[in-house]
Amino acid sequence: MNKKISRRDFMIGLGALGGTILAASAGGGLLSPSNPNGEAMPAGSGSVPQLPSAMKKKPNFVLILADDLGYSDIGCYGGHIETPNLDKLAAGGIRLTQFTNTARCSPSRASLLTGLHPHQAGMAHLQGYYGPYTLKLNDSCVTIAEVLRENGYGTYMSGKWHLGPGLPHQRGFDKAYHYLGVDYFATERITLNGVKIDPSSIGKNYYSTDDMTDKAIGLLEGHMSATPEKPFFLYMTYTAPHFPLQAKDKDITKYKGRFDRGWDALQQEKFARMKEMGIIDPDWELPAMDDSGADAWEKEISKSWRLRAMEVYAAMVDSMDQNIGRLVQTLEKSGELDNTFLVFLSDNGGNAEFLHIKDTTKLPGGLGYTEGNGHYGAGWAGLSNTPFRMYKHYIHQGGIASPLIVHWPAGLNEKGVLRKMPAQLTDIMATVLEVSGSKYPEEYKGHKIIPAEGTSLLSILENDTTSKQYLFWEHEGNCGVRNNNWKLVKFEDYPWELYDLEKDGTEMHDVAGSQPEIVKQLSDEYEKWTKRANVMNKQEYLKYWKGNNDGKGPTGPIDLRKIKGVPTA
Repeated sequence: MNKKISRRDFMIGLGALGGTILAASAGGGLLSPSNPNGEAMPAGSGSVPQLPSAMKKKPNFVLILADDLGYSDIGCYGGHIETPNLDKLAAGGIRLTQFTNTARCSPSRASLLTGLHPHQAGMAHLQGYYGPYTLKLNDSCVTIAEVLRENGYGTYMSGKWHLGPGLPHQRGFDKAYHYLGVDYFATERITLNGVKIDPSSIGKNYYSTDDMTDKAIGLLEGHMSATPEKPFFLYMTYTAPHFPLQAKDKDITKYKGRFDRGWDALQQEKFARMKEMGIIDPDWELPAMDDSGADAWEKEISKSWRLRAMEVYAAMVDSMDQNIGRLVQTLEKSGELDNTFLVFLSDNGGNAEFLHIKDTTKLPGGLGYTEGNGHYGAGWAGLSNTPFRMYKHYIHQGGIASPLIVHWPAGLNEKGVLRKMPAQLTDIMATVLEVSGSKYPEEYKGHKIIPAEGTSLLSILENDTTSKQYLFWEHEGNCGVRNNNWKLVKFEDYPWELYDLEKDGTEMHDVAGSQPEIVKQLSDEYEKWTKRANVMNKQEYLKYWKGNNDGKGPTGPIDLRKIKGVPTA
């Protein structure tokens, strides 16, 4: 049983190491009362207390975002991929086991940076896909960078933006290296504050994961040299392990033979390990692979190609971990690591897009490999998402469950523990407000700002409690709402499904038929949320689409008709 600490001990432990949390009141809890919309108000929404003059600077923030990483890919969540640097952060920090994203890249980034649901922030789908519904981050939201810069922080970004034409340096970042390209070996289309970097200035042996980290380290070193008295915020947003499958040879070689037993056997092994680690409840059941549209390994006709794909994928994650280690080492050498609130998470679940291999003679891994030839497939994506069903795009747990590591030596008295309260991306902004003592604005640059949606994570980090009442999700007509242990979820136009996530965290036993009152209560809350959060139904926003399909082509999600157990629409 984890030791509980008091708010007073939490504050004393923080202050002794030179950090600071600005609580809303000395005697009150971490969270303010619920607002009329059913969410808890962000803890930083009140007036900002003054820092004691004897205190050192406010905590730094580093948000590290992986792209298309599955819930349990990394070692400290039970995975088969070697991630010693992330594992070390977890051992010295706290892991959340029920943190969720919004199932897709652009919407998740919008929600993470603004503390709003993506529909409110102007990015409900991939950037640019559906007219005004996904044009850019709108003027009714503020980013973490904008809030922190107003509160004396240096603000920096390196990596993938994917939030439309309003570039990072136009949304609060002092300096931002923006990577447009998806080829990991291509040096073109990198900019600093919108100005193109000359490819000839980039050295040999280029690999974008390495370069993003080099640039981030340079930004931090420049900040600490020029303005050491100021705290900083770094948004470190890797492309890895998003397609195309490209990695360095030395990293790929490391995983040769690692996955030869196939996804079925490896998933069973991982499932058992996750139970032993306490990541998941020992009574939960493991869904069959075909519940998510994946064939058994024995039926795979291109085993050697699929194995190569997973070896490359693992190498991409491994490389990201190596680079996170370099970033953390920079913080440690500078003396800033203890006072840095560092978060690691993923933007959606494992990716089952590009299912079919066009040419098995074209192997993943090297320069010029394109995702159109095939990605790592539904079987490996299912392994990535163990123990959950479904993938990126969907609101079933496999699409939205994210690893989340928080490392903050100056503010966390417990180390290496798990927290099991549910939370979601909107809560990151509220947490940053609480930790930094910043105020969420009602107006910004002459525009009225939508009230923040999230709840600070500090009470979860402190003693695994939360006042959050509801969690909501919607993407491509897939939707869901959670209240305590109950989750209502559905595929597009299919009927609602209801799961008791405390007993059935892998969504195996739909009890909607026996619990009509709970279905009605949660569906009513969902409908109220869609009106408040500016959620369009799919037919409304499809009218803006100018392509030849609605996302169900080679880049689209699994065909629901092929999934065992999906009810008739």
